[in-house]
Amino acid sequence: MHSNRLIDWLFRLIGKSDGLSTSPTSTGTTRLKAGDLVRVRSKEQIQATLNHWRQLKGCTLMAEMLPYCGTQQRVLKPVERFVDERDLHVKKARGIVLLEGVMCQGTADFGRCDRSCLVFWREEWLEKVESKDAQNNTGK
Repeated sequence: MHSNRLIDWLFRLIGKSDGLSTSPTSTGTTRLKAGDLVRVRSKEQIQATLNHWRQLKGCTLMAEMLPYCGTQQRVLKPVERFVDERDLHVKKARGIVLLEGVMCQGTADFGRCDRSCLVFWREEWLEKVESKDAQNNTGK
């Protein structure tokens, strides 16, 4: 964790910004909840928020998540706690949500995986769709 911050600081120092200042909701004031309809931001908008490790606040954007850019999804639930399988510790989380039915089926690096894990999404990568917009998109 400390090495991430140090490297991020060095990148900012030499002018290779991590893009966090351009994050659409970097203040974290928007808190999504279960049932909210969201639009996944564009690939370019999301990439502008990432550091040199393709992460925002420790959450990695996997290449397999890119097909969801620009799509509307429904929030399954916010993530407040999870077991980090790297060290088997329970971690607290803030600003991360799970989307209904958006599951990892494997990666290009490791191949197919049958676990069907739900993918972590940073709230900064999502835009809440107001009910009026949702009705227009569903034809109601």
